[in-house]
Amino acid sequence: MSSLLFGQILAILVAITSAEKSLLFSHLGKKVSTRATVHIRLWIALPLIILSTLISEGTAFLQVSLQTWLILLLSGVIGFFICDSFAFWAFANIGAREAMVIMTLNPIFHSILSYFFFSEVLSFYQILSILITISGIIILILAKNKKSDNLKKKNKTKGILFAFLGALFQAISNIIAKSALDTLYPLSLNTIRMIGGFIAAVVFAIFVRKEFIKDFKSYKSVNNLALLALASISGPIIGITILLAAFNYAPVGLVTAIAQISPIFILVYELVFLKKRISLLEIIGTLISVLGVSLMFI
Repeated sequence: MSSLLFGQILAILVAITSAEKSLLFSHLGKKVSTRATVHIRLWIALPLIILSTLISEGTAFLQVSLQTWLILLLSGVIGFFICDSFAFWAFANIGAREAMVIMTLNPIFHSILSYFFFSEVLSFYQILSILITISGIIILILAKNKKSDNLKKKNKTKGILFAFLGALFQAISNIIAKSALDTLYPLSLNTIRMIGGFIAAVVFAIFVRKEFIKDFKSYKSVNNLALLALASISGPIIGITILLAAFNYAPVGLVTAIAQISPIFILVYELVFLKKRISLLEIIGTLISVLGVSLMFI
């Protein structure tokens, strides 16, 4: 097996873990609580990512400057708390696939923000990617609203807004973290960011919602806790580890493009295993959006 092919297979595994994580968080948000899920999963993911970082990269994340720490903590508050809160609410309101399709706007928002803040020029393919992705999302939204009653339309409108905000805040979080990319290993960078998200989630649960203990009680079911642990490990631990490994075997642009196809895996899962009735327009919108965002990295 060639190195290039192995890198592509790893990129597909990244997309699969992303799809699996989204489906599990969508399920848990509906069955348990979105707010509790956002909070409790960080108690599982943070110790694991710290351990992974210490094993693979040592204590580099403890030795960076205070300024870098503050920048990455802010990035984490926005990415792991604000962004994920909107994303999980979107999962619960419109479903994992629809939310993931809309959140393919994340790299597009990132490119647009980079243009304004870092004067990075948008290439022809990036502009084409933006137009194609947006057209796919519009088709998906129109198809979903066409077969919904007024109450469902209201909930779906809220879910669509949450997905847009999730993509936007994720892009903002990435832009803030960008200044530290050259000074830290990826896992170390992500560890500090997750610490920021963890602090925000805990403070919010204690002082704003005042449901800190209630969140833990929400996950008294062993089955739900096991699913939460699986979802929490899939993204920041397994997904990132496989992604970093893929970069060693295939070009970054190719790996990143393949990693964006997770909505297609969710689509297949819904059709084959859930026997879900999905309109042709929804399928077309999903495929066009994935194609569009993939062009961003070619």
